[in-house]
This record gives sequence, C-alpha cells and structure tokens, in this order.
Amino acid sequence: MAVLPKKSATAAEALILKLPHPYLTAYEIGNVASQGQPVIYKISLSATHSKGNGIPTPTLLHSDTVSFSDIAFLANDSIPPAGDNSSWARTRRSPFSTISWTGERPSVPQMWLIAYALVSLRPLDENFRILFTGRDTVPLVQELYTTGLFHPHPRGFDSSAPIDGHLLFRSTFWQGAACPFGPRPVWAPQLDSSNQPITAVYPQFPFQTAPTTQFPAVPRHTMHPVREPKPVPGSIIYSRWVPHLNEHFTMVAIDYTNPKHLDLFHNWQNDPRVAAGWNESGTLDHHKQYLKKLHEDPHVLTMFAAFDDKLFAYFEVYWAMEDHMGAHYLASLYDRGRHSLVGDISFRGPYRVSAWWSGLMHYMFLDEPRTMNIVGEPAATSSTVLAYDFVHGFHVEKLIDLPHKRSALMMVSREKFFMLSPFVWDGEKKVRPSLDALAKL
Repeated sequence: MAVLPKKSATAAEALILKLPHPYLTAYEIGNVASQGQPVIYKISLSATHSKGNGIPTPTLLHSDTVSFSDIAFLANDSIPPAGDNSSWARTRRSPFSTISWTGERPSVPQMWLIAYALVSLRPLDENFRILFTGRDTVPLVQELYTTGLFHPHPRGFDSSAPIDGHLLFRSTFWQGAACPFGPRPVWAPQLDSSNQPITAVYPQFPFQTAPTTQFPAVPRHTMHPVREPKPVPGSIIYSRWVPHLNEHFTMVAIDYTNPKHLDLFHNWQNDPRVAAGWNESGTLDHHKQYLKKLHEDPHVLTMFAAFDDKLFAYFEVYWAMEDHMGAHYLASLYDRGRHSLVGDISFRGPYRVSAWWSGLMHYMFLDEPRTMNIVGEPAATSSTVLAYDFVHGFHVEKLIDLPHKRSALMMVSREKFFMLSPFVWDGEKKVRPSLDALAKL
C-alpha cells in the first residue's frame, strides 16, 4: 500500500512553468482537488504569465482531460530492506505519481509536459515511478519507451515481486528525451536570424575527419572530426526557464558585425576587472578583429548570455582536440571546453551563477550528443571557480602548466552531469555538493 500523499495545496502555491524560446508559453500547475483531499494537479495555460513575443507551439502540450497525483511513497512495510540496492529495490523506493486521463490517451508531447512539471516540482529526485490510469495505456507506453523518456520497471530477483509502473529518469528528461518540437532538445533550438525555428530536418551531422593546420601562427597540425556549421549569428542558441529566478536564461550567438554586440564586448574587455583576467583590453577595431577571427575559426563558438534579454556575460566554447587543451591530455573526439566572463557585475552571486554555469554546460552537452566530456582550465588557485566546478560535477584530472598560468585541468562526464542535474539553487550560499567535494561559497 502507499502512504497517502499530502493534502491539497492552496491556489497561491501553484507552480508557473514556461517553455524556452521561441515559444515562451507559460503554464500553471495547479491543484484541482477538493479542500482536504489529496493533491491532484492539472496543467493549464497561463495567459497572465505568457510573454507576447513568443510564438505558438506547433502541437498542443496541455490537456484538460489529463491530471497527475502529487508525489507519494510506498508505506514502510512495502519498501525493500535498506540492504537491497538492486534496480528493482531502488525503483520501489522512488517517489511515484499516477497520471490519469478520461477519453483518448494523451500524446507524447503532453506526457513530456507532465514530466517537465514533475522534475520542476521535485528537482532533487533522480527518478520517479509513474503509474497510468486511462484508456489505451499499452500503445502509449510503447511509444514513450521508444523516446527514452520512460523505461520499464526493473524486475526483482523474486519473480513474484511487484513491477507496477514505469521509470521516468530526470537525467534523460534533461538530455532532451521526447522533446516535442523536433530532433533538437527544446532548450537548444536551431533558429534563424529572426529567432524563428528552422523547420528543415536532417539526420545527425555525420562523422568525417579532416586536418586543421594552424601554421604559421601555431606550429601544429590536428586531425579531428569535421564540425557542424556554427549557429546563425544573432540567433538564440539556448534558452531555459529558471524557476528560482522567475526569469529565462538565454545564450545568443555573437554577430561581430552587429554594433551593439561589438560595443558591449569592447566595453567589457576594457573594464579593469575583466582585463585583469582576460588581458584583451584594446581599441574597438582590435576587438572587432578578435571576434572576427573567432567567427572564422571552426573550433570556437562565441556567445553572449542574458537573463530576460539583459546581456550580462560572454562565453567562448571550443572543441578540445583543436584547442591548445588538446596538447595537455588525450582528448576524445567531441570533448568541449569553455571560457567565461561576467561583464555586468549586477548579475553576480550564487543564485545567478548556479543558473548560467549549469546552463552553459547543459548547452554544450545538448548541442552535440556525442560530447562525452567537458573540460576546463581555471587557475589552480582560483578557489571560487573550482568550487563551482566541483558543484557541477567536475573533478581535477591533473595540473597543467600553460604559458601564462598553472591550471587545474577540470573534467566532467556527460553521465555524471546529468546524474547530478545541477539546475537548482537552495537559496543559501551553500551550493549543492557534488560527489567530489562539499563546496561552500
């Protein structure tokens, strides 16, 4: 038997959930149960919180005929003993919810939205056991299994052990499983220069090797995979709603020919605080040539980051094999690294850093599903940067000596990052620990 879920919440506790760009549709996850009854959630459109500059979704994500129960747990007498850590036992100990519908079965996109609601309501839970109540559950389950969003309940050693329900993994959700708007994960769209979806769909970019010659600037040859063309300059390449900020975090591919982009980069690089770390102060023309060179370099992607369209930071994302990092460790074919600077100091602080640090890493894994590792090279003495890296799953692979500093070669795997799914902030200066270190900022 199950422990009764908690009683109904008030309307004031309804969760607001928003889709990323270019849709920006807002939904309200509200309790529809009668007063004093167990919580039952329904998802409805929220015109009040939707932004007018969003575009309609190509498919309907909510349904008035679908609801889901609040999280509950099995009663103590039904939970496997603590010494049993099998997949079956862990699934039985997982929080569970029942999704119910009347009439026709819900679509996969509608199930994706419910999954989005569950991982937002319970962001620290690694997985959920989901029960279905309604017509045609078998074909729905089969379709959900093919997306990777849901998985069969593991079997126990005892053939009579219960296996009711299906597994929803937080890690596969955040990797983009069952995203409803095409083959790209919803947080990493392919948009044109007007930030409208590019609707042409092709298979994944193929594998083919080619050499890069950096002579005469650098005496180095590198053999590496051909990289997919860069996003359209000026387009949004990443967008995610951040509930604890009630804001969207976005990243925009830099257009060095855009005076606004160039002026912003120029002003930030001439800020003494930034120049102390980047050593790139100079004239407007110098900075235009800097960005132009990176634009023409297929191994580097430059971008600005914004909260609710207010640009505040600059990032460089590179392929490690073609970068100088590739000379310091045995880089895998699709390893990526990043450099970052916060230009607007009003956007500093752990409650914001936790959003953009994870967002940048999220994009790097989503943009290329073959990327298995992200690396970094902070100064070995940079305790704050190292602390944030530890919190997001990085470990120190080794120390390396670059021409201008001794660095810690940091690395995090795809598996570990999505296992942690470090997309939340607890409201304190103490950030969630990774498996490596208790980081206190």
